[in-house]
Amino acid sequence: MQRLSCPQLKSLGSCDNLICWKRYWQRRQPKELWTQLNEDVSAIKRANTSVRSDSMKQIIHGVMKEGINVDIVSFEDTTFSGMNCLQFATLRGDVQMMEQLIKMGAALDIEALPPPSDLANHTGVVMKPKGCTALLLAVNGAITSRNIMSIVANGGMGGMGGMFGGNQARESYEGCVECAIQLVRLGADTSVTFQFPPGGKNHPIYQSWHVWKLEGKSIRDVATLVGSDLFEKTVEEFSAMEHQLENVNCRCGSRLPWKQCHAGKPTDPYYLTDKDDEKDVSKIKWRYSPMAPCHCNTSNSRLGLPETKKIYFKCCWDETAHREYYQCDKTSEIRVMARTAVTPMQREAMQFMQEMLKGKSEDEINALMESTQQMMKDPKFLIANRCKIVREGGAIALKAIASDNPCSKLYSWDPEVYAGVMETMDANLSFQWNDVHWALPKAELLKWTEEWNEALEQYCDNTGLTGSEREDVIKLHTASPFAPCGNVKCCKLETSVKQYSRCSKCYNIAYCSSACQKEDWKNHKQKWCKPGTRERQTTGISSGESLTQMLTK
Repeated sequence: MQRLSCPQLKSLGSCDNLICWKRYWQRRQPKELWTQLNEDVSAIKRANTSVRSDSMKQIIHGVMKEGINVDIVSFEDTTFSGMNCLQFATLRGDVQMMEQLIKMGAALDIEALPPPSDLANHTGVVMKPKGCTALLLAVNGAITSRNIMSIVANGGMGGMGGMFGGNQARESYEGCVECAIQLVRLGADTSVTFQFPPGGKNHPIYQSWHVWKLEGKSIRDVATLVGSDLFEKTVEEFSAMEHQLENVNCRCGSRLPWKQCHAGKPTDPYYLTDKDDEKDVSKIKWRYSPMAPCHCNTSNSRLGLPETKKIYFKCCWDETAHREYYQCDKTSEIRVMARTAVTPMQREAMQFMQEMLKGKSEDEINALMESTQQMMKDPKFLIANRCKIVREGGAIALKAIASDNPCSKLYSWDPEVYAGVMETMDANLSFQWNDVHWALPKAELLKWTEEWNEALEQYCDNTGLTGSEREDVIKLHTASPFAPCGNVKCCKLETSVKQYSRCSKCYNIAYCSSACQKEDWKNHKQKWCKPGTRERQTTGISSGESLTQMLTK
């Protein structure tokens, strides 16, 4: 593209300011030249980003294909040391690189590599601000670049103005402002404060902090210093809980709100708040990026299954998998929520515990809960109690395991065999088999089927069963991955795994056809689709609600 002199900025020499060029050409040139300029501007933007660099390509491959955590990948820069790749991108004002990293699952507010407590052994190294985030670095870069532009415009910096001012400072400023605006719209925390690193207060790189008196102030406090009305307005709007929940952007890079993007259906929630933090916008946990590697590989690794290598939206986001991953932007921790109905047995247990806790003080409840939770962490204790319940409860206990579903054949099984098979399995991997497994993800279903049948063979070996007696026991108690139709009048078995479609309202029952679903609707809506049946239970990496909170409601 031919370089022309911008009439508005002759004092700064030839101008590479993309915004100024657009305005100038739009006013002075025909439509076809304006179209050509747009294409040239896009080419310049692509050239000015590191998203296609060899180092970035290696990061993308490592995160998407090899399971590397994007939040711990560090980048060295001439300004600050100890930055992860997202912080590096925002400090440089590289919007494309920033959005690519967020698409891959980068946490917005994580400090990543905190500065050391002692800089004595770090001569010449300028550490990043203490407790800094990507947004804070973007705001810092915008304020610093604006300060340089002001000095150059007033004739400062002598002969170095062309090197540090003008085009370079303006490009850096515009990039940092754009990064900051997009981070706020994605849900970044604006309450983070400016803090000097240990021993860095008098370093020249922090000179602008003293000029603007930034120490101890939050991003909200210094929004006016950025010099962008749009940024200031965005910070003000997204500080309100209602506005943020309604308008926060999806993390796929579309710059559209979640409700207009990957969470467009009512069945696709996109945020999670704890009851104690319902009014604090900084405590919201947003849905994990739909374009990031799916976290089911954590479960697959535990189960000995191969990794999927799929993005979240193409894997566990789907309603047949029903896993919701939420990300804590401050710690990068992933919270897993599964849409699962509370079974009658679980509800009875909760009611029993609530009765037991009546009249007890808070300290007594906490002590009891702590003791119970410690016992619940012991796999052998759990298996022993489950087997005891099955043996003593007999067919009633097996019926309860199947949620009292008339389509289940579990009530016809021998409780002694059922308990014996559970005892044969490894205590850390033991589970209760349920033949109406509509809500169980396919990968776990296939794994559990295999493990149950192997344990059944082992049980027959341990008890010395042979001949026709062994064959009868195996035939009756073999686990099948094929589920029955949820219509009691049908109960036809699947011919392929997860063949039947689940109810889109409760996700807990599946039918072979829409005709069967309509026929069973009266029975189904009373038992499964009543208010409260689609309750969420926390699984996997961290707990969504403490046992004490759940039982003392």
